[in-house]
Amino acid sequence: MEGRGASTVPIYPPSLPEMEQRPAEEQGKIAKLWLLWNERRLFWRVAWKTLALAVVVSFLLPKHYEATIKVVPGENSSSGMMGLPGKLAHMENSGVGNGISLALDATGLLGGKTPTAFYVEILKSRSLEDSIIDRFNLRVRYWKTGSWWPRSYYTTRKKLSSFTDIEEDKKSNVITLTVTDYDPATAAQIANAYVTELNRAAAGLNTGEAHRERVFLEGRLREAKQDLDQTALALSQYSSKNTIMDPQDQGRAMMDAAARVQGEIIAAEAELKGLEQIYSDDNVRVRTLKARIETLQGKLHGMTGKQSQPAAPDYPSMTSLPILGYRYSDLYRQTKIQEAIYEFLTQQYETAKIDEARELPSVRVMDPAVPPERKSSPHRILIWICSLFGAMVLTTCWVLGKNSWERISPDDSRRLLAADVKEEIRRGIAKIRGRRT
Repeated sequence: MEGRGASTVPIYPPSLPEMEQRPAEEQGKIAKLWLLWNERRLFWRVAWKTLALAVVVSFLLPKHYEATIKVVPGENSSSGMMGLPGKLAHMENSGVGNGISLALDATGLLGGKTPTAFYVEILKSRSLEDSIIDRFNLRVRYWKTGSWWPRSYYTTRKKLSSFTDIEEDKKSNVITLTVTDYDPATAAQIANAYVTELNRAAAGLNTGEAHRERVFLEGRLREAKQDLDQTALALSQYSSKNTIMDPQDQGRAMMDAAARVQGEIIAAEAELKGLEQIYSDDNVRVRTLKARIETLQGKLHGMTGKQSQPAAPDYPSMTSLPILGYRYSDLYRQTKIQEAIYEFLTQQYETAKIDEARELPSVRVMDPAVPPERKSSPHRILIWICSLFGAMVLTTCWVLGKNSWERISPDDSRRLLAADVKEEIRRGIAKIRGRRT
């Protein structure tokens, strides 16, 4: 074996001269193995130091927990399309279509797309991710930076996407959502919150017939309410201003009152004639009865409208009541019409809300997310093994590369280039240090 100070390594042990008789390729492999065996102490030092560092790092890494939830699209999402092939098949069996085959498939009608693809895209949407971020304050939680310095939505969204795994089974239409977090309870809460936000977003994107009908009726109901309020206000103001409630009942009551007053006047006049035959005009009873007759006549004239001012200024006269009643009847009719419209629209609106609730796209939870009992990562033993294996590979490359470099002649262009680059780097470092001093 040659000495180590000669910057060369032995090709094979000197105690085995028969190695010289073997092929060159085999000699090279044996020489490399012999070289690595000579550096076994270096390998040992690298191994235990790497293993110690890997153990420390593996225990410093935060634990991750995975919570999984499985959901399937609701029946309303595809019930109409899924039921169509059965109806068409029934039509074919009954002879409709002159024997033309009507056996269609719902997947073909949907253009090869399934409802699960729609829900998966919603789960990956920016708005839904932002809702999850705001709900759990992930801008602070993921980096533990404190509420005074939250990260941006863009960075947090990328982190959330890396912590979320969405899988779609096209055969069973089952969506599997897996969420990773540092806390098992929070991981389960975020996974369940995804489904809640999914239903909310799907409801907001609903464009079905019942939804459009409900939106239309909602606007029309708002307009009908405004019209009803305006007509009711106009009717109440007109009634208050003219002291009129129901023209028919009020007119009948005024006619009854006028008849009573007319009867009192006739009775008083008959009594007055009897008193005039006995007493003179200056008699107190005669004057009193005349005054009462005048009062009753004035009241009667006021009720019939023969005076400019009615006897009872709080009520309309009988002659003006028909004119006032026409306007009152018109306002009353408009109010009743608006009430009927409002009541009809209210019934239609409630029916549309029920139909929309039935039509709303939703997902059903097959397996809700629960806090995981075991961590998903880091896998410490795997980290130790991979670190040790990588260190051994790098050490092997270092030993073989160093040996190959040392066997290159000092006059070789590669050595000269390396020396020149090294010298240039040394000068640059010296200049930088000189400027700083």
